[in-house]
Amino acid sequence: MESFIVDTVAFLAYLSDNLPTKVDELFKKAEKKQVKLLLPSIALGETLYTMYKGKEIFGNEIPLEKIELIFQILEEEEIIQLTNLDMPAWRIFNGLNIPELHDRMIVSSFYQHKASAILTNDKEIAEITPIIWV
Repeated sequence: MESFIVDTVAFLAYLSDNLPTKVDELFKKAEKKQVKLLLPSIALGETLYTMYKGKEIFGNEIPLEKIELIFQILEEEEIIQLTNLDMPAWRIFNGLNIPELHDRMIVSSFYQHKASAILTNDKEIAEITPIIWV
């Protein structure tokens, strides 16, 4: 089954109901179990941290009450699956020339899972891997 890596910006857009059209279509396909969406642990951490700080996402603040919903979604593994790097992925991480820690982890997840693309608008990631953000 085709899989996609969900970057923090895509997960925050999902939580705030602001997904771009093609990304939204992939989330709908995941709900129907037609594709697999994988959320790296670092993206979950960044999402929670953003919410704790009360930062606005696409003009909206995501209420802290949604955290329990996030945990339920990830525990059920129906729409999005939480993923961690294994040792071979850490070796990939070590060989990447990407300055940001979280970007290295996201890209390493992409290679670890042989994903089709990363759901992100990150320009640095777009230089290295296929992305979808429209």
